[in-house]
Amino acid sequence: MAFSRRAVLLQGTAILASVPFLGPMALAGTDSNGAVGFVGDNIVQLTVIDTLFDTSPTVPVSQKDDRRWSPDPFDSFGAMGRFNGVEGYFSGDTNPSQPQRFTAWPRIVPDSQWTGFNASNGFFQRGAPVDQPGEWRVTIDGDPAGVVSVYRKTVPIRTLAVAKREWQSTKRHNLTLVLDRAIPDGAQVLLEGPSIPAAKQSRSPKLFNEALHVCHAGYPLSGPKKAYVGAWWGHDADGRSGSSDALLSPETTWTVISTADGAKVQSGSLTLAKPASDPHRKGQNFNGCDIYEADYSGIDTEGEYILQVDGFGQSFPFRISAAPYAEALRLAARWYFHQRSGCEITEPYGEGRTRPRNGHPEDGLTVWQTDVRLGDTGEGYGKSSATQLLSEQPVGVTGLDGVPVSARAQANPDAWGGWHDAGDWDRRIQHMDVVFHMADIVELFDHTRSLHLNLPESGKPFAHPDVLARNNAADRGDGMTVLPDLIHEALWGISLWRRTQGADGAVIGGVEYSNPGIFGSVSWNPVQIAYAYGPEDWAAYNFALSAAKLGHVIKHTCGDPILGDALMEEAAQAWRWAEQDFLSEKRGARDPEAEEVTAQARVAAAAVLYRASGDTAARDVFEGHNPFVPRSDTPAQGIKKGHYPHAYAEYVLAARDGRLTDPEIVAAIEGWIGYRAKRSDRMGADYGLHSTDTYPWGRGWLRFGPGSNWRAGEFALYHAVNGELPPQMADAVAEGMWFGLGCNPSNTSFVQGLGHRDFSDPLMLDPNEDPPIPGQISFGVAGGKLHQWEQRKTAGAIFPAEQDHWPIYAQIFESRSIAICAEHGIKSNALEWLVACALVNQHGPEPSQ
Repeated sequence: MAFSRRAVLLQGTAILASVPFLGPMALAGTDSNGAVGFVGDNIVQLTVIDTLFDTSPTVPVSQKDDRRWSPDPFDSFGAMGRFNGVEGYFSGDTNPSQPQRFTAWPRIVPDSQWTGFNASNGFFQRGAPVDQPGEWRVTIDGDPAGVVSVYRKTVPIRTLAVAKREWQSTKRHNLTLVLDRAIPDGAQVLLEGPSIPAAKQSRSPKLFNEALHVCHAGYPLSGPKKAYVGAWWGHDADGRSGSSDALLSPETTWTVISTADGAKVQSGSLTLAKPASDPHRKGQNFNGCDIYEADYSGIDTEGEYILQVDGFGQSFPFRISAAPYAEALRLAARWYFHQRSGCEITEPYGEGRTRPRNGHPEDGLTVWQTDVRLGDTGEGYGKSSATQLLSEQPVGVTGLDGVPVSARAQANPDAWGGWHDAGDWDRRIQHMDVVFHMADIVELFDHTRSLHLNLPESGKPFAHPDVLARNNAADRGDGMTVLPDLIHEALWGISLWRRTQGADGAVIGGVEYSNPGIFGSVSWNPVQIAYAYGPEDWAAYNFALSAAKLGHVIKHTCGDPILGDALMEEAAQAWRWAEQDFLSEKRGARDPEAEEVTAQARVAAAAVLYRASGDTAARDVFEGHNPFVPRSDTPAQGIKKGHYPHAYAEYVLAARDGRLTDPEIVAAIEGWIGYRAKRSDRMGADYGLHSTDTYPWGRGWLRFGPGSNWRAGEFALYHAVNGELPPQMADAVAEGMWFGLGCNPSNTSFVQGLGHRDFSDPLMLDPNEDPPIPGQISFGVAGGKLHQWEQRKTAGAIFPAEQDHWPIYAQIFESRSIAICAEHGIKSNALEWLVACALVNQHGPEPSQ
């Protein structure tokens, strides 16, 4: 087997060789200023990368090779085996046009693990040697300096299985050493720690510093432009926290410098934005330190700049331009193309990435149609295990010879299309939210109608041969109207459900696999079994909601009445089938939660369908059960304003379209939408580094908060019913871009391709050795307690070891084995990010093509 060449890295020293999975800017400025930095008069900081991997490329398996494996479609390690005597794992082997693949287990690069970070075990337990001040040797211009304190924070930045149920992590250690003497400007500091090769660096105000947080994508010419200063340094050997608090004050000065000529463009003093004593929620401060603000909003000249803070060094460079987030919008929308199921990715559309057609029944994949309702499972709104229920289905595979053929599940050859979600390959009815919002974006924002996404369908009508998201040969639209790229993408997203809709209007829940991730398995040749969920009213209501919206926009905004009417008719058929199922006495009593969730979808679909088609029965359902001013004597239980809020705006828009509506309900919805958008003084109530108000939600919401700009959705609703945004809302959306684009405690961009330091290890299973997809946005911030399996896989890769000892916004653990940081959701953070990008670009130039 051929392995990549050895890679050894101690950031900030001369020992920098090839790193198989980290580009030079994935770490703190390795190409320009290293990882040794200085803070105050007597503090030196060092970043060390620990444990690297040699990974072998996957290789095709041929008949002449010696393959020994025992596939198990229900086990994450169910594709292990030996290939020509080498241990590793395989992909599936049923695709007639694509070979089976083999990948050897990764190996740890010799001498890339620094033993000084290992805590001793035994009767006399002692912390890691690097945490002991006496274990360090430091000189300043050759003269010894004593180490008073050592603070450390350690995070995983890649986790791989190196054998069955055995994981190792590459780690980034950030060390802060407090010395007993000052370090003069220009002095050379030598650091020698336990097991760590020596690092040298001369003190300079031009060195990068982790305490300076800027938006990597930049700032608009007109609008807010701020950086945030402050850092939590982790713990010392005795568990005491360290931070930059004592070194910052309102007297600390800052300067913005042009990188073009070194000119000082603007200077000022820091402002305290949020003290560590000010809680976000329940007495807890999410930053763990004082956060100061440098406001340079007055700069209105396009260019590239760096922030320099007295005693702290410099930030990453950033641009100020007319449309700093234009590429963010293009990538946020294009990311969905890379998630397509049933679609081959070729050049030029892949823009550097190719992938065989996947998830398609014509490639040897059988999708077994079951009667399991998605809603009954934990992947819907129920509590049952989807994996367990589906595994009990009598599908026509080996081991079921005793089951009569008539009792077995039948194949569903039309179950392809849609988007993969969260790193694996399921497609669920909840993804219809994305279809709705893609259509909504096109209706609301003129600039998105000309957004060029470089799709196979770009610039073409629905009838063009390159458009594969059709039901059948007769599904061609008007044959002439060129649809916007974002509408073409929405049509792919909904295609699975259009294609599988029953003649009676029934809609299935989606497609699920027997295991979300099996080592070696790939989406075009899976080891897993594929199942289609059965039809259900909840799925049909969700389909009706988005199909009606998409049809309405295609007909009235895009100008293809034939395709628009077809979608609206499919929505109406799904609605009628769902109504019959929902109201049927044969259904019997069901779980109250199931009743409420289905009723929520029903009322939401009613509003959208009524606006699109004028269906009076749908209007009666909405007016009788909406959560604003119900006219029914017995309103449905569980209908809340926070569920499907975008659907309520459709009722308001129906009134403006001239449809008959209840003025009292319209006024109530308009007032509520305005209240939601104006309820906090600034976006800072919901974002980490510049948070000024009490955080209103629990920790579990963080994954949909700082990284995703979720409040932009509220502003988009306001825009939909009011036409424009007040300046403070527009500024808030721009501020909301910053945290996810690098202005966070780890200076990491959660969006791939848009930062100086990308999130290192986003969750992606198809396959692991491929680079992340540009535009992929990870949750980034842990939104709750790590699961036991997350802790097990990353054991020893986090310090302080107790998660509760970390400030919440510092919990950016860049490991695909920590899903609450590394995962990405089709309809959660990725969708919210897309809405925010569309909103913030509405007055800027078109994105680059």
